[in-house]
Amino acid sequence: MSVHGAIRFVLLCMAFLTVTGCWNRNELNEISIATAFGFDKNAGRYNVSAQIINATEIATNKGSSGRAPVITVQMPGRTIFEAVRALTTTTPRKIYSSHLRILVIGEDLAREGIAKVLDGLSRDHELRTDFYIIVARNTTANQVLRILTPLERIPTDKMYSSLEASQRNWGVTAKVDLHQLIYDLVDKGKDPVLAGIRIEGNARRGGTRMNLSNASPQAILTYEGLAVFHKDKLVGWLNDKQSKGYNYIRGNIKSTIVPLPCPTGDDLDIELIHASHKIKGRIVDGKPEINVSIRAEGNIGEVECDMKIATNEAIALLEQELNEQIKDAIEAAITRAKYYKSDIFGFGSAIHRANFKAWNRMESDWEDEFARVPVHVTVNAKLRRTGSVVESFLERMGGS
Repeated sequence: MSVHGAIRFVLLCMAFLTVTGCWNRNELNEISIATAFGFDKNAGRYNVSAQIINATEIATNKGSSGRAPVITVQMPGRTIFEAVRALTTTTPRKIYSSHLRILVIGEDLAREGIAKVLDGLSRDHELRTDFYIIVARNTTANQVLRILTPLERIPTDKMYSSLEASQRNWGVTAKVDLHQLIYDLVDKGKDPVLAGIRIEGNARRGGTRMNLSNASPQAILTYEGLAVFHKDKLVGWLNDKQSKGYNYIRGNIKSTIVPLPCPTGDDLDIELIHASHKIKGRIVDGKPEINVSIRAEGNIGEVECDMKIATNEAIALLEQELNEQIKDAIEAAITRAKYYKSDIFGFGSAIHRANFKAWNRMESDWEDEFARVPVHVTVNAKLRRTGSVVESFLERMGGS
């Protein structure tokens, strides 16, 4: 061995001697992996639920052992931190939360206020901030986490994937993680929204293996509407139409379906394939105003009427109808948000960007200013394709 080779060997050995491993490592047989937390409040105490993976059931290669793939445990406490630690009295191992995907907040707790809850979460060094936060609608977070889902062995995976898919393909939900929610709470020019989830069916039977073995589940989890917050308190809900209007304004629409009425009756569906947005604030005679402009592109997806869609006149008529439908959804969302005095669109931030001196003057009374602010909505929607069949065969059949 050369001298240089010997020196490299000695240095390599010394480097190995200094490697001590991960000082805070957790062995798999020492932890219980939680994929979801649920927070409720009752009689002044927090109730924390954790959905924990049944590792033996998930890892088995011999098919199902008859046990549920997850278990949901619950523990009360004076604080969230205390309740999470107290969960170890019902589980054989310490709760490991770095793989958290969903946080469900019960509606009662959401109406009382979530700032204290989020403060505790933001201080937990084990938590990442990329999990989604949702609100249990007309039920508790614990009941939501007890529902077993037949299409995904781990229910949290179903909730996580459904939330992403519904926003991407339908546009009536909102993906909000811990970082975004805290940012919206501290931003005085924007109030938060969270997706709502409800239990459809028999919640008690939905928590048993019966829900996994039937072709028609006894209970399913469904996303419905957006929870509207004023500061950190839930004040109301947007329906699907209003939720879609909110997402148009915020630029969250990737793709969705817009039904249009045919002049001859029945319906025609437009598939939006692209949408962009602009929000501009300005001060006119000392008063705030907002301009919202939307540009959208779509294709004709389904025709149920005998309309001739290949003519320029028909395309122009459909584009006009599409503009009106999008504008109607946006105005419905604005009207509802003004009713709650909750600036979920970030109009206050737009005024701040346009004129910070005027914003400083009206910031303390913005909820009242927001309820009065004129909002001018402009929509420019274009149809790009009419589909592989130029004319509907219904038209060729004479509308029969």
